Amino acid sequence: MKIKILIFLLTFSTIKILATAQATDKIIINNKEYRLLNNPLEKYFKDNSEYDPIYGPHLSMFKEYRNKPIPVPFSTGNYRGYIATFKIENNNLILADLEVQNINSEKRNYISVYKQLFKNKKVILNYSGILVIPDGKLVEFSNFGYSSLYDHYKLITIKNDTIVREKELDKDEFIQFKINQFEEYKKTEAYKTKVKEYIKDWENDKKTELSKNNTKGMSKKEIAALRKEYAQPPSEDYIDGYFFVTKKIDYIIVDY
Repeated sequence: MKIKILIFLLTFSTIKILATAQATDKIIINNKEYRLLNNPLEKYFKDNSEYDPIYGPHLSMFKEYRNKPIPVPFSTGNYRGYIATFKIENNNLILADLEVQNINSEKRNYISVYKQLFKNKKVILNYSGILVIPDGKLVEFSNFGYSSLYDHYKLITIKNDTIVREKELDKDEFIQFKINQFEEYKKTEAYKTKVKEYIKDWENDKKTELSKNNTKGMSKKEIAALRKEYAQPPSEDYIDGYFFVTKKIDYIIVDY
């Protein structure tokens, strides 16, 4: 399995997929700003939906979109719609700023909304996970989420907002860490649930793609090619490869 995942990782960026590299959050360590390949606020907003900058009640420019999608989508380079800036301060992870795209501006520039959302409140993230911070040179670009590879990383393990471990890794050590983390993820109920959902979505796609309405007007050759594409369900190796690149599993804490 390890070899198959490694091969998939190295070749995934070369296949044509409907995906886009994502704008990262940021983290400030010793007054220096880095990219952060995690999104610690995702769980926070799930647990504290009233502070969600897009669908929460605080920002007036999103008021009419509380219960419906925003008609003009955010940049495909940032599906979150926001960029958070974090800080390591007194050995703790804190939220320093939060910016969203200004939907009232044609340029969709980012503006800070931290004070509008939180006033003078200290944000308790209750975050536990492994922060991934690339601090080396880009060695392999991938137009898919955060899957580009760098030659050096900082890893910081956080438990309830407090640093418990940190270490620097080179590219090969980082890939091994990602493999170990994924193997632990495979043991969870969350993984099993996601596999079932993936298979169900594939079955629904198959039904839609091979329906009379969809194949109407297609040539016999095109229909045969479509049937061949859906002849077999995706293999475990394929699903694992896809999950390996796409799933956010920073909450899976492993040694490194």
